[in-house]
Amino acid sequence: MSIRSIDAADNRPSVVRRVHLIVRDSMQTMANLFGLFRRYQHRPTYDPDSTVPSDDLTHAVPVMGTEDSIDTTPDSDTSTSTPPSTNITTELLLNWQNSGSELKSHAEVNRLVEEVLCHPDFTVEDLNGFEAARENRKQDKEDEKTAQLEGFQEMTVKIDVPSGDGNIPSRIFEIPGLQFRKLTTLIQSAFTSPLASKFHFSPFRLFHQTVSSDEEVVTERVYSELYNSEAFVKEHDRVQRAPLPPDEPDCRREKVVAALMFWSDSTHLAQFGMAKIWPIYMYLGNLSKYTRGEPSSKAGQHVAYIPSLPDSLQDMLASWHPKWKTQKKHLLTHCRRELMHAIWRILLDDDFLHAYTYGIVIKCHDGVERRVYPRIFTYSADYPEK
Repeated sequence: MSIRSIDAADNRPSVVRRVHLIVRDSMQTMANLFGLFRRYQHRPTYDPDSTVPSDDLTHAVPVMGTEDSIDTTPDSDTSTSTPPSTNITTELLLNWQNSGSELKSHAEVNRLVEEVLCHPDFTVEDLNGFEAARENRKQDKEDEKTAQLEGFQEMTVKIDVPSGDGNIPSRIFEIPGLQFRKLTTLIQSAFTSPLASKFHFSPFRLFHQTVSSDEEVVTERVYSELYNSEAFVKEHDRVQRAPLPPDEPDCRREKVVAALMFWSDSTHLAQFGMAKIWPIYMYLGNLSKYTRGEPSSKAGQHVAYIPSLPDSLQDMLASWHPKWKTQKKHLLTHCRRELMHAIWRILLDDDFLHAYTYGIVIKCHDGVERRVYPRIFTYSADYPEK
């Protein structure tokens, strides 16, 4: 924007240009014991790595095949010790372990005994007529019902299918059964949860510093997390200049990025069942990959469950499309592709687009209100169109 004024000498308008001043309160940390240091383009208000509990630095979980997983208790001398007393129940259990599949480890047999056979609610009479495949099918149906998680909405998705004939218009088909949750609701939930205490609100560039043999200091860029990637650093800088909503033009809250990472793939509902769902999960790149990878952290948010094309759709296409017999495979691929795009049009709704532009005010877990701007960084997916 420019301002025009009148030059007194020749009465001609002159242009006084407006300068946009961008202030960056950058800082650099001291190198640690490993020679690593950070450069912040904007001074952080909170660093989750400054206070890390000792429990987060190590996990005493034995890994199969390692020394910790092997029973190192010395065997007793059979010539002098009393032989162990084996009852018929123990003998039957060991015979079952040592026959059939070789995947029944000592740990799994112990878990079977402790969690199932010794459970106070376990009753042998309930197993009369037990058949694993049948019971798994029943469990699949129950799992499908429980998949309707709290806060989910159900919607029918509409897709447009061309006829392939210029004289026949395209037709809209409806695919029922989409289960989804609003992205803005999930973002608010994530930033207010206790896990948000480990979020990196301010990205940084990470460097490693060493001294070469000829006494020269060598500095190299290190990439280890999304929040020290160049993409995150630049996006955080852009967000500082993002427009404020018309109803809050003087907002002074800290502006931060919600680094969204999506993942989707077909999943079995049970380990041995046949029922499948196609979920979409959301993770936040503000969190370390080590924490995201822990199932117990519950860092993944269920976003949606992609419905399958119903069998009735093929019947309708067969009776309507003039080239169904020769282009069946391509038409179904088109329908699955259109379904994916239609679902994302639903997920990226007006509330999300408004938050993308102007941010969304969230009172975070630490009690501080921040203006959060969602940005999509990754989408790892196995598309169902094939």
